Amino acid sequence: MLKLTAKHYTTVVVRHRRTWPKYSTQILNMANQNAKSTSVKTVGSMKEMWMDMRKQGIRGTLDNWTTYYNSVRGEATLITAGKTLYTMVVKMNLQNIITEDMCIDYVKEMVYNKTHMGMAGEEMAIEVVANYLKRSYRFSTKEEEVKGIDGWIGNIPVQVKPNDSPKIPHIPNGVDTQKVLFITYENKKMSCYIHNEEFLQKN
Repeated sequence: MLKLTAKHYTTVVVRHRRTWPKYSTQILNMANQNAKSTSVKTVGSMKEMWMDMRKQGIRGTLDNWTTYYNSVRGEATLITAGKTLYTMVVKMNLQNIITEDMCIDYVKEMVYNKTHMGMAGEEMAIEVVANYLKRSYRFSTKEEEVKGIDGWIGNIPVQVKPNDSPKIPHIPNGVDTQKVLFITYENKKMSCYIHNEEFLQKN
């Protein structure tokens, strides 16, 4: 089994929108806990919106998620939330360290980047493995998904699952590692696994 880790994700995951001064995100986290500026009541339910997006057949890329969130809630929602966060920063007398612009960017990073990181494990795993193998990739069609194919890396069909989920595939008799490249990924972590490396030698 081959494990791909954080260094392989660097071209796939946009972890930060900006370079944060030392300790600033810790301060922002604390202020956000008090202000509740990224609560469901304020910015909406990330899980519900993500699932609605996927039900519409929209793939979970960072760009797609950003566009979808903005179409549903609007970027103005995040700007307002960022300003609310800054109000708390002022109350905590930390405005000489944290600016309003930083607060808005922090909220956007939480909603766009962090949500994508937590939800898009399957899509990222396919792209990461494709980059590692230096091959092109595409995601599956609805018809291919029914057959247990989640995507293609070059001419290789791929099936992807969360690493901690029961290994119950889309097809009746389990993952046929003679016919698909089997990949698992760890939720909310930058790591994925190729379970049948030998399949690559045949394709």
